[in-house]
This record gives sequence, structure tokens and C-alpha cells, in this order.
Amino acid sequence: MDWLRIAHLRCIRSADLRLGSGLVWVAGANGAGKTTLLEAVYLLDRGRTFRGRRSGPVTTRGEAATAVAGGVCDSERIRQYRWSSKSGSRDGLGWPFSRFVGASSFSIVDGDPALRRRFLDWSLFHVEPDARGLWTKLRRLQRQRNAWLASGGRGRAVWDAPYAEALAGVWARRTAFVARIDAAFRALTADLLPVGALSVGWRWTGQDRDLAALLEMHRAGDVERGHTFLSPSRGDLLFRSNGTPWSGSRGENKLAGMLLQLAIQGVVTEATGVRQVVLLDDPYAEVSRAYVAPVIQAWGGAAEQVIVTSLEPPPDDLAAALDPMMFHVEQGDFLRA
Repeated sequence: MDWLRIAHLRCIRSADLRLGSGLVWVAGANGAGKTTLLEAVYLLDRGRTFRGRRSGPVTTRGEAATAVAGGVCDSERIRQYRWSSKSGSRDGLGWPFSRFVGASSFSIVDGDPALRRRFLDWSLFHVEPDARGLWTKLRRLQRQRNAWLASGGRGRAVWDAPYAEALAGVWARRTAFVARIDAAFRALTADLLPVGALSVGWRWTGQDRDLAALLEMHRAGDVERGHTFLSPSRGDLLFRSNGTPWSGSRGENKLAGMLLQLAIQGVVTEATGVRQVVLLDDPYAEVSRAYVAPVIQAWGGAAEQVIVTSLEPPPDDLAAALDPMMFHVEQGDFLRA
């Protein structure tokens, strides 16, 4: 992202920024507008915010609408992107998609399994775009089988075989994708995680068993429930240290979550050639400064651009290594530092 214009986005009433490639560092107090800057870039990419519903409306109080625009200049052309709260949609093609790495990265390790599945599938779809069709087929078959179950499950179980085949396909794609991530994750955690190397794998209910036979075994219970027990929501990531299940402190989990995202970025780049724009929000929160700087340096080598927000300027050694473009923000106003 070479330039960014923001109008009436939360506490940012107006901003016109020229951003450098590589590392961009945005420092300021809590509530000054640091995360809102990242939100603006995210809106241009996804057309939606990464904040939850409790964050309230995106438009600055007293204003009619929010508008965000940005551009990327390369040797061939200038690509422009726009998002407006009036339309709720984004314009522009060819975006090097963004990855938001927030203060809640620990939840990727110890949070709800549903979050990990969404997180995993989002990256998988970038590596294997055709996988979306398999997921869509599985959801359709699941609805059809559930409707049959809810009506009493009478007659032949015509949905079992195609449903088992599609479900096996989804689980196989997830398993293979996580296997690709594992090697990079082991290497990163061995170098950058205080507890040493971790592995990550994919596990699911019914692993290594015949799914058609399992569906038949569960059928009476499925009829009673009115829906299928065996589903894509039964799988989860499993973290191991020296072969045994691992869960760390909140800070360790956050650092492991950031490294998992970094490992996935490496797989995505290798498969697609796309280097992402990384939005790294307050990485120092709950993590020792000694461990964060090497992670930021690793992101700098893997991503097209890294925008970091922090309460403080970068450490001297990190600034010397990466020469970031630095901004200081106060009450939505951005100044080059």
C-alpha cells in the first residue's frame, strides 16, 4: 500500500498518508487511532471490519459516511482501491490480500475450535481455490441429509455415501494443508519460541475409520438429534511439544499464534507467489520485547509490507535492521516521526 486516504473512520476524521514499502511503524497511545489505520487497510481488502459487533458503527459520530481509498504503484500500473460505508462494498482488483495479526492471536492456539477452522480454511482457499466447491457441495449434502433426519430418517439412506465422500475430501484437504504448514512451523518455533519447537497437526472425529460405517453407526442418534453428528465442525488443530499435547501461557500462546500465521504465509506465498500485506496490531502486548523483534524481522522478510502498531517506537536494533517508515498518531492525526 503506497498511499492511503481515510475520511470519517471512527476517531480518524481525515488522513492522507504516503506509506513506504517494507516496514511501517505507527506509534501512539491507546485510543489514538493506530488500530483504526489497520482497519482502513482491511476494509479495502475484505470490505468488512475485523472488529466485533461491540465496536459499534465505523463512521465517525456526527458524520454521514466513511470513505477509504488506497493505491499500489508498481512498474506496470497504478492500482486503486476504494471502500464506502454507503455501498458497503469495495472496488479494485488484484489486491495482495491482507492478514490481520491482532492482540488476540493467542486464541488461535487456545480459543474456540470454530475460530481455528475458519482461520485455516481462509488460507486453504487461497492456496487451493477449487476447494471452495468441495466445501459448498458438502454443506448442500449436509442440509439434505439433515432434512431427511429431521423428517424421521425413513427409507434408504441415500445421502450417506455422497456425504461421506465429500466429508472425507474436506478432511483430506485440511490434513494435507496442515502437513504443509507443520515443517515451517517447527522451524520457526524452534528458533523464535522460548519453549522450543512445536508441531501442528489436524485431528477429527472418526479419523482413520470408514466414514460410511460411522454414519450408519450414528444414524439412530442423528435421527433423534435431527442433524448429522459427523461434520466438518468436528476437526481441530493439535499442537504438540516433543510428541505430547501442548498448551502454554497466554504470552506463549500469542507468540505461537503469530508464528503459525507466519508459517501459513510462507505456504501461501510458495503456492501462489502472493506476498501479503500484514497488519500487526500491538505485538508487544503480553509478550516479552526480546521475543517480538525477531518475529517482526521474520514477517518483514515474508510479506510485501508490514504495518506495525505499538505504544512505543521500535527498538533501536529493529529500526537499524529494517529502517521502518515511522508515524506518530494522536487523536486520529498522523505525523511522520
